[in-house]
Amino acid sequence: MVDVWESDALSFEIKGASFSSPIILASGTAGYGYELEGILDFSKIGAVVTKGISPKPRDGNPSPRIAEFSVKGFQIALLNSIGLQNPGARAFAKDHMPKLKKIPTKIIANVFGEKERDYPHVIKVLENSENPPDAYELNLSCPNTQKGGIEFGVNPKSVQRIVRLCRKSTSRPILVKFSPFSEILPQLVRISLSEGADAFTISNTLPSALWDKKYGFFKGGMSGYPLKPVVLRCVIELCERFEDIKIIGCGGIYNFDDAMEYFLAGATAVQIGTATFLNPKTAEEIYDNLLSELKKSGKTLREIIGSGLKITAYQRN
Repeated sequence: MVDVWESDALSFEIKGASFSSPIILASGTAGYGYELEGILDFSKIGAVVTKGISPKPRDGNPSPRIAEFSVKGFQIALLNSIGLQNPGARAFAKDHMPKLKKIPTKIIANVFGEKERDYPHVIKVLENSENPPDAYELNLSCPNTQKGGIEFGVNPKSVQRIVRLCRKSTSRPILVKFSPFSEILPQLVRISLSEGADAFTISNTLPSALWDKKYGFFKGGMSGYPLKPVVLRCVIELCERFEDIKIIGCGGIYNFDDAMEYFLAGATAVQIGTATFLNPKTAEEIYDNLLSELKKSGKTLREIIGSGLKITAYQRN
C-alpha cells in the first residue's frame, strides 16, 4: 500500500483530477487493465488507459497482427497492426467499465473514430453510463488502421474541431495523444490547448515496416526502445515552448532509468507499454525504484521534473 509521504512525493493533477502515481499503463498493452489483477499492485499505478474505444464494434485486422523487432537476439521493439479491435462504446460501458471501476486506480478511456464526430459520440456514451471513466485520451494518431486517428492528427483543423467537440462533451480531463511528428507538434499542441485540452500523451507508435520471409512486408506501428530518442526530443521541445504543460511520456520505457529520462525532460508522468508484454510487473518495479530514489534524495518528483533541461547541453537543430 502507498503511504501519505509516497502519495505526496509522487502525485500530480490534471484539471483537478488527482493521480497518486506518475506510472501509467499505456493503451492496448495491458488488455483492459483488470486482466492484471493479482499480478500487479494497482495502488502503485496512477491510471490504466483502456484499449481504444469507437462508437461501433470493430473486428480489427486479420492475423498476423504483431511482429517482433530484435537486435542480436534482444527483443527491443514491436510492430503491431491490431486494427483497434473493440466492442464499441455501449458494450464497453456495460461490460468492461464496471470491472475497471473496481481497480484501485484511475481509468482513462482511449477514444478514437473514423469521423470527427465519432470522438464526442463515444465520450457522450461513456458520460451517460453508470460508470464513466476518470479522464479521456483522444487517439488522434493511430497508424495501424486504414481509417483512424492519423488522418486527423496531422490536420490542424481536424485537431481543432475534435478537441473542441470533446471539450463540450465532458468536464473531465482530456489528454490528446499524438505521434512524434516533431515539426508540426507545437502547432497541434497550441491548437489543442486553445480548445481546452488538459494534457498530452507523447507519443503513439511510429508507422514502420519489417520484412518477414513467410509473410513478406509487415506494416504496423512501432513501439519499444527505438522510439525513445525520437519521443524524448519531442517532449523536450514541447516543455521548452509551453510553460506548465502536462505531458505523459510514452515510448521505450523498460526500467527506472528510461522513466527518469522522461521526467528530466519535463514529462509529468510516463506510460509503460511494450515492456509490459515482456514483464507484466514492469510498471510496479519502476514505481518502487522511483520511490526509493526519491527517498534517498529527499526530493519530490515535482522537483525533478524538467530539471534536466537546465543542465543538459544538446544541439537544437
